[in-house]
Amino acid sequence: MTKLTCNVTSCASNCDNCCCQPAIKVQGKGACQCCETECQSFQKKGSGEVSNNTQFSHANPECEVKCTANHCVFNDMGGCTASHISIMGNGAEKRSETNCESFRAR
Repeated sequence: MTKLTCNVTSCASNCDNCCCQPAIKVQGKGACQCCETECQSFQKKGSGEVSNNTQFSHANPECEVKCTANHCVFNDMGGCTASHISIMGNGAEKRSETNCESFRAR
């Protein structure tokens, strides 16, 4: 499992800079830098919501991270091997405004 920090506070799954999902997916098949990745698991909070609206309500600081960023050194057959990753995109309105700050090109 990967330790995950998430600063995408506009995501419905964010709780205290952690994700409540048991697993997330980072997308970026042809990515060569972190700004070309995104958190495919991003779900924008509804207007006026102050808390998580997903079925998972507790912060999960360690979760499975699936990844399509084939050019990342941490991608091992679609799974992330990094001990810690950080998802960035505070104020994101859509998933393309998020990214895996921990991406490192091969």
